[in-house]
Order: sequence, then structure tokens, then C-alpha cells
Amino acid sequence: MKKGLKVEIEGTDGAGKTTALKYLIQQLRERGLEVLETREVGNPNIPVCGGLRELVLSPESDLSGAAMELIFSAMRIENERFYKSVGDRYDFIVSDRGWFSHLAYTDHNVSKSFTRDLYLNFMDKYTSMPDVVVYFSVNTETALKRRVKRGETMDVIEMKGVEYQELVRESFDKYLNKYENDVFIYVVDANASIEGVRVQINTLISLLVTPGSSIEKQVNG
Repeated sequence: MKKGLKVEIEGTDGAGKTTALKYLIQQLRERGLEVLETREVGNPNIPVCGGLRELVLSPESDLSGAAMELIFSAMRIENERFYKSVGDRYDFIVSDRGWFSHLAYTDHNVSKSFTRDLYLNFMDKYTSMPDVVVYFSVNTETALKRRVKRGETMDVIEMKGVEYQELVRESFDKYLNKYENDVFIYVVDANASIEGVRVQINTLISLLVTPGSSIEKQVNG
């Protein structure tokens, strides 16, 4: 497998992405692999991006959807620059969200035409696609229970409500189908128990580390 393989963890809010991401990274590191943990919006390795994330997602900022997405896209460009500078130091770069979140959320944070103009007709020329996308598929009821259980203060996106998340889920499905021949997509049934999700992640890990796996064949062409 090539160095710096970029794995993006995707799904709607409440899908259990963060918990699973930590488990995935832990298991890869226990196998002696070098893993960079990051996130698409607010990359902790780029200090200014953390400040921008807080600014954009704070309800007090009261930014328009278009302004939010322009700032998000600026962070994506900085992420790209950072990954190119450090990618050969790591076996895997594992990111909390990525390209597909930009597309799915922008469809409804602004409009589908804005998604097309900003991301599909511009950003795709200046930033690279992930190698692997791990999509956490979860139903509305399960996701809502998890968000309530977390008990955290909601950001401006989460405050848009359940109906908004359902629309975003539809857009995720649309874009995953669009790119199914360009990116290796691994779908996790996120309605399962923690143990059930871990079993699915273990299968993914086998694909990531086994020579000649379907992931390696697609990534290496």
C-alpha cells in the first residue's frame, strides 16, 4: 500500500464516527503502523484552522451558509498543503470527515448549485480525493439518541435539526454513488452495537493491511 493513504470517516451527526475513528487508529498503531489523526474542518495540526472552526460553527457568528462554506473550503486547501508536506512520514492519514461532507452538507447549508460551483467545478481541481471513505450509515432514531446521550452543546449545523440531517443523508447517498468507481467506499452499519461496529472496522483493517486486497488494487490501479 502506498504511503500516506488518506482515509476519511464520513456520516451524519450521531453516526458514531468519532468513537470508531479512535478504535481504527488504535488498532492500526498497535500493528506498528504510523498514523496521522486529523479532521477536515479544524485540523489540529494547523493552529489557525482550529480557530476558524470555532468561528464558523459558533451560533454567535451568525454567518451565512455561503460564507461558512467558503471558509471550510479555505481550510481544505490548507489541509491539502499540509498533507503533501508530511504524507510520506505516515502509513495512513485518518480524517474525521472530508470531501463527501463538504458536498452533502453544502447541498442543504446553501444549495446544490453552490455545491456544484464551489466544490465540483473549482475545489476538485485544487484538492485531491481521499483514497478510502468509510461511511457510517445510521438511521434517524439511532443518531438522535446518540446526540442526546452525548449531552454536548450543539454547534450551528447540529441546531438545524433532524429533518436537515435526513436531507444530508440523502445527499451522502447521492455522492457516494457518484464516486463509487473513483474512491474505495466501505459502508459500516452504524446502527449496530459498539462491538458490532468494531467487528466491521476489523474487517476494514484487514483490507487496509493485507497485500493484494481490494483496497490496494483500487488505490494502486
